[in-house]
Formats: sequence, structure tokens, C-alpha cells
Amino acid sequence: MEAFTLITPSEGEVLSQHTPLQANFKAMRARLSASQGKVDYLYLKPTELEDDSTPRILTFAWENAREDFCPQCVEVAENPIFTGHVMHFAVLPGRQETRGHSLKTNTKYYWRVAGIDETDSPVCSQTASFQTAAEFPRWVFIEGVPNVRDIGGWETKDGHRVKQGLVYRGGEMNSHQTATPAGLKFAEEELTIRTDLDIRGHSELNAIPSHGPALPPSVKWFNVPLAAYADINTDEQRANYAKAFRILITPAYFPIYTHCWGGADRTGTLVFLLNAALGVQDEALLLDYELTGLATWGARSRDSELFRAFEAMLEKLAPGQDYQAKAIAYWKSAGISDAEIIRLQNLFLE
Repeated sequence: MEAFTLITPSEGEVLSQHTPLQANFKAMRARLSASQGKVDYLYLKPTELEDDSTPRILTFAWENAREDFCPQCVEVAENPIFTGHVMHFAVLPGRQETRGHSLKTNTKYYWRVAGIDETDSPVCSQTASFQTAAEFPRWVFIEGVPNVRDIGGWETKDGHRVKQGLVYRGGEMNSHQTATPAGLKFAEEELTIRTDLDIRGHSELNAIPSHGPALPPSVKWFNVPLAAYADINTDEQRANYAKAFRILITPAYFPIYTHCWGGADRTGTLVFLLNAALGVQDEALLLDYELTGLATWGARSRDSELFRAFEAMLEKLAPGQDYQAKAIAYWKSAGISDAEIIRLQNLFLE
């Protein structure tokens, strides 16, 4: 007799992880146009806007068929034998459901309930499968930190997609906003973050007790101070952007979490140049930049003065070209070679 009967998600069900606002581009754009004030990316101030930058929460439910089995967690994997990366969502005592989140988009998943019997022997339910919807980006929930998402999933001009699960972008975890213990545990154990690419400035780090890392010592930490927008057009910033680029193309560091203060401007600039060099479609690049407007830091718009200055700077490097050519021109001006650009594309494109 099976220990558990799985109820939801049902076999083959397609699940959306986007909230209605995230799914409605027009509503998001209306919100952006309603607030386009000046942005000081070194001294961000949260707005009164509600944080809409976390994913829709999924429900996993089942029935206990035998009372002598105690469910402990739901396991979710990309293959039916649950090898490789398996995500675990804890089950509270006496409950027959739990919540999950932050799964890859456009991906087939398998799930089961794992627990113990009255002799403390492990037991698992049967396995069911479901599909996550093809919607981008992949929002990620790290409790206490808004504006976290996977940089992958976006389609390129030649029909490839950027791989998910290699690099996550977001805000800081230990200063103006603080990840909860549960959030830090999820980042380390479920996202399996191995590297923290911290692009905050030295003065920001000196103002916090840890002087930098939020994640435990097992996570490698790099501090490479970056600027945003047209402020990257200096020799010092080109050198720093090159350092960040070379960290991002080192497979031993994957998965990487990269962040500034709010994950909005400096992180937005870095990710824009990275995905542009990969050939992500121009409109997707602009949308990904603007999606920060769903967090608590106010609007980020392609029509803003700051973004227009950034575009003007890139235009001088590759006049009349698309964002991919402009981004590659910037990386080359920073000393990144053709071979390193190809390495980026080989690593990050499906």
C-alpha cells in the first residue's frame, strides 16, 4: 500500500510561477511611467510601493494513506530518479501539504513526498510530474531580499536560451535589507550558491559589521566595486568590469549570486551587458532592466535620463549597431578578448 497519495500538482499539470502583475506587461509599464524620479544608485531609498518581485508560491498536497508514515519534505527534481540537483521543501508536523517556489521556468519536474515510518526508516511516495510555464524571468524567493531572479531563460536572436541556474541577481543580504536565516539557508542549500560576487563599494562594506559577506565561509566571496550606467566609462571601471566578467565565466564558481545594494542599477548594468553579449533580444534586455520596478526601489525605465546616458555611451562604441554589438564593444574596451566572449557564449547558452 502506498504511504501517500499525491493530489496537486496533478500529473502533467502546467504551473505558472508569475503573479498576475508580473504576467501583465502593460500593467507593469503603467507602474513604471507613474514614477520616474531621479535615482541615486549609491544611496537607494525604498518607496512605498508593495514588493511584487517574488514568485507565485506553489502548493504541493497529498493524502496520507497510512498513519504510520510521517512526511518530512517534498522533493522536486528534473529527472524521475532524483539524481543531481534536488530541491527540498519542508513539511510541518501533521500537515498534508507544503509550499514550494523558485523553480526553473519552462521545465519538466518530478516530485514526491519523502518521510519516515514508525521505525524511522525512510520512505517515499510514488512520483508525479508537472511542467513549469514558459514565462520569463525566473523570479526567486530569498526571504528578506527583494528583486532576486535568475539571469537565464531569455531567448537569443538566433533561437538559443540562456541557461538557468548559473547566475542569480539580486540585492544585498546584510545591510539595508537583511536575508532571514531561512533565506540564507535557501540560497546556500537549495540554490546551492557557491560564489558571492559582491559589486558594492568599499565604503558600503565598511559600514556593516561583517565588512562584506552575508553567506557562510563555504561560499567564495569576491568584492569588485562597480558603477552603473554611463559611469562605467572610466579606465578604473573597465578594469573592474573585466574582473567581474572573468569571475562570471569560471565554471568552478557556479552558481553565482551577484548583487549591489538593491540589485537595480549596478547589478542591472552588469547583467544587461552580460546578456546583451550573449545575444538576448533587445526588447527582452529592456524588459529585464525594467522589471526591477516591481521591487521596492521605484521605477527603472528605458526612457529615464540615466538609461539614455548609458545608451549614448554604448552608441559611441558601436554606432548604429544593436545591443549585442555595443555590449561586446564595451567588453573589448575593458580588455576582454574574442576568446573570452566565445567562452561566455559556450558556457551560458543552451
